[in-house]
Amino acid sequence: MRTSLRLSSLLLASSLAAGCLGPETGTDTLDTLQATEQQATDPTFRVYNIVEAVLPAANYDGVAGDECLALLNPEHRLRKIILVETAGAGGSCALNAYSAGTAFSFTWGDTSVYQGSSGITAIRAALSDNDGAVHHLIGSITSEASTLANLQSFLTLSDAQQASQLVTFTADRVHSLYDFEGEEEVLAEAAYQAVRVSQPCENPGSPRLDARVYNGFVYGYTASNSGSCHSGWFSKLHIYNRNWRLVAKQEYSE
Repeated sequence: MRTSLRLSSLLLASSLAAGCLGPETGTDTLDTLQATEQQATDPTFRVYNIVEAVLPAANYDGVAGDECLALLNPEHRLRKIILVETAGAGGSCALNAYSAGTAFSFTWGDTSVYQGSSGITAIRAALSDNDGAVHHLIGSITSEASTLANLQSFLTLSDAQQASQLVTFTADRVHSLYDFEGEEEVLAEAAYQAVRVSQPCENPGSPRLDARVYNGFVYGYTASNSGSCHSGWFSKLHIYNRNWRLVAKQEYSE
């Protein structure tokens, strides 16, 4: 089961004509990237998710004891996340408070994936999804209705107001191809390419794409690059909001 992720946000820029440097490349295979992503969790970072499925308590992993499961389609990363929580007394599940299509945040808590290959296989089969990173759920689950309202309110601000706030939010680097899917991937890659230098230069720079995070939620994105071309320095910064609309851009060259 695969669905497109609904992310959104990013960009600041000005004007420049210089260029060179091919698109992002790397030797990591998709499997290696996924394995790395599964382990690179940040205990302080909360992710906005869409719940695709919630299962009642049962012994899904083949190990003694029942578990509660939920399949999440994360906003911040492409790969889906399967959360595993030990069932409470009488088979109670905190995850049962949420149904498919609802939003909530969670605390990562673990720095490694759920262990046990046979158990992971069983869990993925139960959710009919083979692309999920499997994690234990540690910490409380909280409703984020107020935060979601703030996200919507943010989009009603002027472009200048959105841009001025976005650049002050925490920058969390993302990959234009591996961290997005479908239309979002197309928009993210276009943002990345917009700051890439495509003509011969002594220092074409290293383009980067960052999610701009506030209170654990993605409010927008920035694409940036700097370097030197024909002995002159250049810099580019493009800012986008959650809907991938360019709200500002700054480009400088000498």
